[in-house]
Amino acid sequence: IENLREGDGVNDFFAVKLKKAQRPYKRGMFFEFIATDKTGEISIKYWGGDNKDRVKRLYESFNTGDVVQVRTGMVETYEDRLQISINENTGGVRKCAPNEYDVTDFLPSLSEERIDELYGMIKKELPTIQSEPLKNLLASFFDDPAFVSMYLHSPSAITHHHNYVGGNLEHTVGVMRLCLNISEMYPRVNKDLLLCGALLHDIGKLKEYIYTAAIDISDEGNFIGHIVIGGQWIREKIKQLQRDGNEFPKELEHQLIHLILSHHGKYEWGSPKLPKLVEACILHQADLMDSQVKNYMQLLQDAKRQTDEDWTFVYDADAGKKRSIFLGEY
Repeated sequence: IENLREGDGVNDFFAVKLKKAQRPYKRGMFFEFIATDKTGEISIKYWGGDNKDRVKRLYESFNTGDVVQVRTGMVETYEDRLQISINENTGGVRKCAPNEYDVTDFLPSLSEERIDELYGMIKKELPTIQSEPLKNLLASFFDDPAFVSMYLHSPSAITHHHNYVGGNLEHTVGVMRLCLNISEMYPRVNKDLLLCGALLHDIGKLKEYIYTAAIDISDEGNFIGHIVIGGQWIREKIKQLQRDGNEFPKELEHQLIHLILSHHGKYEWGSPKLPKLVEACILHQADLMDSQVKNYMQLLQDAKRQTDEDWTFVYDADAGKKRSIFLGEY
């Protein structure tokens, strides 16, 4: 996808990230879906004729997470963004069987070397925690190989920042480093609580997102969401520690779970609680900064693929609208 340019013909395989509803246009019905491979994503529009049933059958023949083959598509520019158009009379799209593709070709991912490097940064900080209850809690997570595997490879989003395999790990390390730097500036901050909150703040995403050829949201993620999932998971671990004879003060439990529940900072951003501790305030700001900077860097990367101009307009999914950005030497 990253090498596509306006005017290119397209005959290739793509993973379906998102399907949009069928809609009428002057010649019949059309539908749009977002396609991905490990290099990027692009909108594909299928322009059908006046046979609504035929377009409907094609539309219903594949779903999010499937891999499809596009035949005789054309790369065009629409509202300053590249898209692929498929005309019913000259091209087509079909769902592929699992033996026709390799799933690793479609999901963007950090390299295993980068994942190991990032996890090494976390393992370096774990022994610095002095609080015995927090140390035991983190061990209950990081001594579990199944948890670690999910922790290292989970994406952080579908369309926003860090939306690739290993993205949640990269985001967590970014938040951790920001929190550690801020704690050095303010010595009265409870560094142990803040570090533990940073490392666990997005563990709910390990259960919220599922991924094969594309990233999707699980039923648990849709019904509950990663913030509450994370808080519940931590509470379950604490109860297990207590059953095993380990002390975990109730006030510390409340404070840590508060950091998880408040880390989005605002009700309208999905947090059930507003920050009420300085550590919660720091965690929220670190989470916001890392996500916003990464989102901007991803916008720059996408824009550089679309144009050689210094200034361009891009669609900012976080803002829900187009914005002007400077590319320059990036």
